Amino acid sequence: MAWQWQAKAQEDKADAAKIEKVAVGLLARREHSTFELQRKLSQRGFDSLVIDDVISRLAEQGWQSDARYAEAYVRMRVELGYGRESIRAELGRRGVARAVIQTALDEADVDWLACAKRQIHRHYHAAPDGHDDQLRRYRHLLSRGFTPEQSRIASGHWREAEGM
Repeated sequence: MAWQWQAKAQEDKADAAKIEKVAVGLLARREHSTFELQRKLSQRGFDSLVIDDVISRLAEQGWQSDARYAEAYVRMRVELGYGRESIRAELGRRGVARAVIQTALDEADVDWLACAKRQIHRHYHAAPDGHDDQLRRYRHLLSRGFTPEQSRIASGHWREAEGM
């Protein structure tokens, strides 16, 4: 009976080594949240208890960090023209804690109105043509996670003189 426990322990160690190798490979490509790593490793058929142990160890060693993941994710989504609320919701769906999300958004130091204006210029290549066009731009910004105030200001904004 004892040999079965020893065999199980040996198997868990071997699984842990395999899991760690796969996890480090994933983390080498890009940052992952704890939730994403758990999901990806579970999909590969690894035991969830061993996965949790490995991810905890990787976090202790500095290989995995939800805070670092959130910071990188915020930077990426801002560059793609998304607003604060959209980014907050996406990070929440990716399993990042609310406090970590809030810290990442606060530390990002983003001018959200300027970001909304950039998105309008990137998506629309001409000044708004009437009220319906301005309303379409407003809804576009809302759908990307900007506040109603930011969307209202940016949807009517156009700087032809500055070449944007």
